Amino acid sequence: MGDERPGRGPGETPDRRPGERLVGAADIVFSATVRAGSVTFEEAPEVAVTFSGEPAHRSGSGSRRTGLPERVAEGETYRAIRVDYAIAAKIVTEAPEEGEEEP
Repeated sequence: MGDERPGRGPGETPDRRPGERLVGAADIVFSATVRAGSVTFEEAPEVAVTFSGEPAHRSGSGSRRTGLPERVAEGETYRAIRVDYAIAAKIVTEAPEEGEEEP
């Protein structure tokens, strides 16, 4: 999806949220919006999202940011911040063996 999504304005990063196909099929979707008048980072955070567990899954996460770059600079103040964040996951089960019915 990225840069080609409509409505991308000045100061907005590419939309990295999970695509509509995954979100529509997901077993769980979490989304949040955070807004701030201003924010200053004393230290640039290192962030990561990982998915694990059984059974297998298809998953994705990401954000669309306004007023906040993908990598922030230490000591810099950012104003008029908005971050839309989403996580989506679909549980993938094994297909039934020949002659078995799905539960």
